[in-house]
Amino acid sequence: MPNITNYSPLIQSMFGRKGASWRAGATLPGVFQFSQLNSSSIQSQLKAAGIDTSSKRYKAVIEQMKKTGCTGNMFTNVQAIKNLMKNYNSRGEFVDPNTGLTGLDVTDETGDSYKKIIDIPESSKDKMFEAVRDSFLHRNGMGDGKGDTEIFTDMYRQMKSDDRLSAGYTLRQYRSAYVQTFVSAIKEVDPTWDYGKVVSSDAINGITRESVESQLTQSGNIFVKRSSVSSSTLDIQV
Repeated sequence: MPNITNYSPLIQSMFGRKGASWRAGATLPGVFQFSQLNSSSIQSQLKAAGIDTSSKRYKAVIEQMKKTGCTGNMFTNVQAIKNLMKNYNSRGEFVDPNTGLTGLDVTDETGDSYKKIIDIPESSKDKMFEAVRDSFLHRNGMGDGKGDTEIFTDMYRQMKSDDRLSAGYTLRQYRSAYVQTFVSAIKEVDPTWDYGKVVSSDAINGITRESVESQLTQSGNIFVKRSSVSSSTLDIQV
């Protein structure tokens, strides 16, 4: 999410003033207190700057400013609001500045409802499995993070906007299962093994994505692993 700037400290330092009695809005053109936002004069300034105050884009920015701490005595300006609106689309959805993707912002409306397992591309699971396997074979279980980010982003591009959060949650479930399977196999050979210690390729060569997933079953919003000893299950935690 973009940072919401409170201009109060900067303005106060410029003029060497502090205290509730000081009114920056009367000193610097375009700067106003957030509490003045709905006044006719400020609304006129916003409209003059080409801002549609009835749009979902504008309303999303104002709501985000409130959530990130903007209160009545904080300061902002028209250009700051206009700049923030560039990060939202006409539906009021946040657009990730790095990927151009929407639907990846957890809001009060979504809450935890996105935490559910859904169908995701097989190619995404393939790539994640290979990335996890590579981290054990070549980096002793220490992932670089960058590869995972690329896999998630590639998957998000294949999903509908409304499904992206759930798709990310699902892929993290699979990733956790892959990791735990490799760790268990390695520790069967070397019980003292820990991340960063050399991994014997013989310990994990027989593990395939299919072999991992064949042992998984869905329980509510998580995967559990079928026990090889009894009918009990072991939680696969994200």
